[in-house]
Order: sequence, then C-alpha cells, then structure tokens
Amino acid sequence: MRPTTSEGSVDLSVTFPSIAGERGGAVGRLRFDVICLVGLSAWVVASRAPYLNTFDLMGKDGPLYVNALKLDASYDVPMPGNIGYVVLGKLANLVFPNPVTAFLAVNIGLTAVGTMFAYLFAALIVSRPLAAASAFAMSCNAMIWWHGGVIASYPVWLAVLPAIGWFGLRYQRERRLGDMIGASVALGLGMMLRPDLLAFGTPLWLGSMLLGRAPIKHWLIGGAILAAACVCWFFGTAWVLGGVDVYLERVRLKHEGDKAGFSVSARGLFEGLLRNGVKYVLFLAWGSLLVIPPFVWGFAKSFRLANWRELATAALWVGPSWYFSFLIFAGNAGLIFPFLPLLYLGAAIGLQQLAGERRAVVGLAVLALLGALQFTLTPLLPQRDQRDVILNVTFLRYSGAGLTERYNHNLDDFGVSPALADVRRQMEHPEPVPHAAIAPE
Repeated sequence: MRPTTSEGSVDLSVTFPSIAGERGGAVGRLRFDVICLVGLSAWVVASRAPYLNTFDLMGKDGPLYVNALKLDASYDVPMPGNIGYVVLGKLANLVFPNPVTAFLAVNIGLTAVGTMFAYLFAALIVSRPLAAASAFAMSCNAMIWWHGGVIASYPVWLAVLPAIGWFGLRYQRERRLGDMIGASVALGLGMMLRPDLLAFGTPLWLGSMLLGRAPIKHWLIGGAILAAACVCWFFGTAWVLGGVDVYLERVRLKHEGDKAGFSVSARGLFEGLLRNGVKYVLFLAWGSLLVIPPFVWGFAKSFRLANWRELATAALWVGPSWYFSFLIFAGNAGLIFPFLPLLYLGAAIGLQQLAGERRAVVGLAVLALLGALQFTLTPLLPQRDQRDVILNVTFLRYSGAGLTERYNHNLDDFGVSPALADVRRQMEHPEPVPHAAIAPE
C-alpha cells in the first residue's frame, strides 16, 4: 500500500515500495541499499575530514578523554564513564598517532554508522529514495556535523538508537531470531560505549520484544547478551577507577550534580522545566528549524490507530531522552540526537503528503543543502557584549567556524549567567562581558 500524496492519512504498517526496487525485485532493492549505504558513509567521511585535525583542545571534555586513554585511576571522563568509547579511541590511536585525531576519527565513524542505520530504518517506513534523502539531510544537520569534529561521545546515541530501531521494528513485524540478536547486540555495544543507553535504549529494546511477542527463548538469549555487556562496562569501569564502591559514588555525584543544576526538583517548574525546554528547543532549532514544519505535518498525518506499532516504537525511542532533557538536565546539544532520525523521517513523510514522493526527495535535498550552508558559512560574532557571547555559545559555535577557531568555551568561562532570566535580560539589554575566556587561536 502506498501513501496518498496530498490528502488522507499515512499507513505505516507495511513497507512502502521503492522506485529502485519495484522493477528489480529483491536484487534491485539490495543493490540500491548497498549504493546508498556506501554513498552516505563516503559523504560523511569526506565532509568531516577537513576537521580531522590535531587541536590541543577540542571540546570541553577533550582533555579528559585524552587523559582517559591511560586507563588508570586518574580516569575522569563524565560519568557513567563511557568506557567503551574510550577503548574505541585507544584502538583508533593505534592507527592515528595523535589522540585527538583518533577520537575525531571515532566520531566520524559513529556518525557514518548512524546515518546508514537512519536510512535503513526509514526504508522500513518510506520508499528507499525518500529514506536516502532523509538520511542525507540529517547528516547535513549542523549539530550532527559539528559533533563529528569534537571529542564528545554523543554520536554514540546517533549510531545505536537507529540500529536498535531497525532491528527492533523488523523483529516486531517478522519475529526473526536474527533481528532480535541484532537489536540486543546493538544495545549491548551501545551500553559499553555509553552506559546511559541502559536508560535511553533499553525501553526501545523492551518494546520491540513485547510488540514482537518474543518467546521465552528469545528473551533468554537477548537478556544474556545485554547482561554480558553490562558486566563488561560496569566491572571494567570499576576496575579502572579502583573499585565498585568508587564507581558507584562517582555516578551518584554526577547524577546529583545534574539534578542540582536545572532539574525540576531543584529549580521548580518555571526555572527547571521551562529553562530545560527552551534550551532543548533552541538546540533543536539550530540546524533543524525548517525541518520542523514538514515533520509536524507528517506526524499529524501518521497519527492513526493503524500506525500504533510504529508510533509506540517512536515514543519508546525518544521518551527516555526527553524525560532526562526536560525534567533533569538539558545541558548538552547532543541530547537532541535521539530525536533527529525521527525528525527527518517525519519530515520526509510530511513532504511526501504535501507534494508527492519525487518532490519530497527534492525538498529534502534542499534542506540538506541549506543545512550544509548553515554549517559551513556561519561565522562567530565579535564578542562585544554578553549578548554576543550568548549567541556564540548557544548557536554559532555549532559551525565550521566554531571548530576552525577552536571555540571550546561555555558561558561560565566568560562569567555570563546561564539562568533563564539573566539570559533574557542580556538579549534585550546586553551588558559588558565580565571577563574574556582564552581567545581562540
């Protein structure tokens, strides 16, 4: 069944046929998939390669991750430790002698994997050309592009969640053992790279198992894979830090620190929820503003009972990250990564409903071009007052200019308050910068 192009609802319960695969059958679809996967990964590597440099500092957490390569008691990356991400950096360091370049190569690889799985997942919902255009446009998002050039582990979310979603939705539809193992391995590896995927990714895995009516045998196999992964990251990190008690205390302190910052429980509904919500929306808008209207249209057209399985999968996909972002701490732009693959997929559906499939592909290509231009041509502002600092830190540093000029500072480095009321006041009536951070070289 194909969707209508200008009116009516979208039926997501079956895979839409693709332009590439309708005539050629399974072989044609496979060939098109291979071409898309190779092309998307090559694009990601080529577009990020100019930022594969040897900067001494690359991102606020860069020095911590570089020091963590020693894997000794001085290990001090943001908890819960991201031990697998550090080990990936150590492996890459065998190929790239400079540790900064090694970590950036890891992030480029993770971005490529995320883009490929975003295509594969989208191809379960829309036609293959539309899925390819959606994944390509997502890879041109300024936030995703920027995080391929700094030492930060957020691209793990971009790589892992679409992988779980692809295997999981296939399992829901066909209940094949291989798909269940694929979803379990994806989550297991993701937890080793970023242990917080235990919270961010497990609901999606559980939902896929439940919606797929998994038999006991599958639950046991999948549970064993996840348990083995948890043992690896938990006891591996504890061993590096010097004991389980030390590790648990470090995790507790990090969680308490996040809650004490801008959580609803610490700051109240206005300063907590509103501040976190505004910050998340601003992060999302930077690079995605023009994608949001067609997404809203596509979501509205897809919101029907026949699509309950896909809608439930989407809710389990983004729900945990939204809970953390809005109620606890929206401090990092990477928190929008779980949502971005679904945002661009929804935009693809919306554009298809508005203009038809071929025009939707063209529309996504235009969005990709605009995203690339935004990333490559956006300059940093001269920092004459606090408003310029806020704009640079909140928006403009997520650009090629921000990477080129090594823009590694947060508002606190300038003595600028991140409180919602203070930021609003500075945007309306900017005051002098309290003190300058180290100037970019």
